[in-house]
Amino acid sequence: MHSLTIVAILIVANCYFTLANPISNLFGAVDTETPPYDVISKGTKYEVRRYRSQLWAQVEYTVDASTDFGDKLSIGFQPLFQYITGKNEKEQKIPMTAPVVMQQVNSDSTRRRMAFIMPASEFTELSQLPKPTDSTVKLIAVNEPLALACITFNMGITSKRVDTREEELRQATTADKIQLVTGRENVRVGGYNPPWTLPWFRKNELCIPLVNQA
Repeated sequence: MHSLTIVAILIVANCYFTLANPISNLFGAVDTETPPYDVISKGTKYEVRRYRSQLWAQVEYTVDASTDFGDKLSIGFQPLFQYITGKNEKEQKIPMTAPVVMQQVNSDSTRRRMAFIMPASEFTELSQLPKPTDSTVKLIAVNEPLALACITFNMGITSKRVDTREEELRQATTADKIQLVTGRENVRVGGYNPPWTLPWFRKNELCIPLVNQA
């Protein structure tokens, strides 16, 4: 993607969120809708949550294997942002939610996924969502897994921080005899803040499904 195009997208996104949100976003305030969940249990560094079913608009894309987890995010963000700001068959605007979900889809890290969670206050079924006009945007219902162990961290999202938090979460849950599914493709990384939030106030999460979903 041309660098000027990326800059233009970020400027538009910046204006959109700045007008929609107060300056408190700079210090980490999250005033967009977040998906509801119940806390099942808490560990020393994590909590186990049970989420309700969700509707996602998602994009999958390819990067070089050496690409850091936090790089090339505009490839996924651009079509999703355009979708919620009216690039759909109804030209309907959809409120932004948090977190933005990021995943590594395959073992060699070349396939990535980014998803916006559709606001549960407005949409409960896929049929209610306007159809994307961009074929790279897919609408899916996420009905499972619903039980996730989640650990929170700040600063930027990088491969090193994702690796560190995944290891911390797996060690902590293993010590508590909670079994998590294996494979990086099952790890969900969520970012709650716009790009201009100060790093120390950023809220990120790494979540992994439990093996026992009962």
